Amino acid sequence: MSLRRRRDIWDVVVVGGGIGGLTAAWYAARRGLPTALIEGDVMLGGQVATVNTLDDWPSTKDESGVELAAAMAAKLENNAVEIVHQPVVDVKRADDLLLVKTDTRIFRTRRVIAASGAKLRSLDVPGADALRGKGVSQCAHCDGYFFKGQDVVVVGGGDSALQEALVLAPLCKSVTIVVRSRLRAKQAYVERAAAAANVKFVWDAQVEEVLGNGTVNGVRLRNRGSGALTEIACAGVFPFIGVEPDTAYLPAAIRRDDSGRVITDQRMRTAERSIFAVGAVRSGYSGELSGAAGEAAIAAATIAADLAR
Repeated sequence: MSLRRRRDIWDVVVVGGGIGGLTAAWYAARRGLPTALIEGDVMLGGQVATVNTLDDWPSTKDESGVELAAAMAAKLENNAVEIVHQPVVDVKRADDLLLVKTDTRIFRTRRVIAASGAKLRSLDVPGADALRGKGVSQCAHCDGYFFKGQDVVVVGGGDSALQEALVLAPLCKSVTIVVRSRLRAKQAYVERAAAAANVKFVWDAQVEEVLGNGTVNGVRLRNRGSGALTEIACAGVFPFIGVEPDTAYLPAAIRRDDSGRVITDQRMRTAERSIFAVGAVRSGYSGELSGAAGEAAIAAATIAADLAR
């Protein structure tokens, strides 16, 4: 398919290269809409690119997040979607168009689909920033091999924390999962972690400090009930303590919920009717990859219907 823009104006600009963004761009292009996708990272896929084996995506074979993102990106190239690797810094209205600004370019478009997802929260304790990249990591898929045969700590009780622990378990001597209150992960992840001989849990605890001089050598924990302090020796710390939606580039007039996620209607339309939001950036997102893909399909279909009028 060969799409031709009119007067250097896009019909759709998708912000974000995760599964929601890739799906939105594909559906928009398939409907004949000139489409660009803008992603600040060199690697497409967003958070899913850190997952070794996807178990919440309908597929006939096991595949990693990187493989899925690469396959989807190839489809976009075949459908003449322009992919730009630059961070979006601003979106604003100019008459009947939207201007999407990066550091070096301005895209004029009729519609925007915000699929910028969410960023992992950092561990806000002494030592965490200083030792980032020196034992503190948020990607077991990327960095797990460096901790082969060593003890590591995973912080968090959600899906991401347990998924990362399960990636680390076959590589590391031991994996200790520090859980602040209770597990919120899918039962399948919980059962697999509990069955792993080298995985253990520390309950009702929070990290007070990441220890080390140049490289991580442990963490200091505080029991949330008794206040007692303990230390665990480890070579790596993997925090997965929630996410923050990436919405700073969107107009302030777009409504957010208390967590900062964008509020939309059932057609994924925001308070600014030419801007749509899908996936982890959106209030009410299910957290499932298939949910992000479904929302992207709805947004693209709605935009196609809008522009056909």
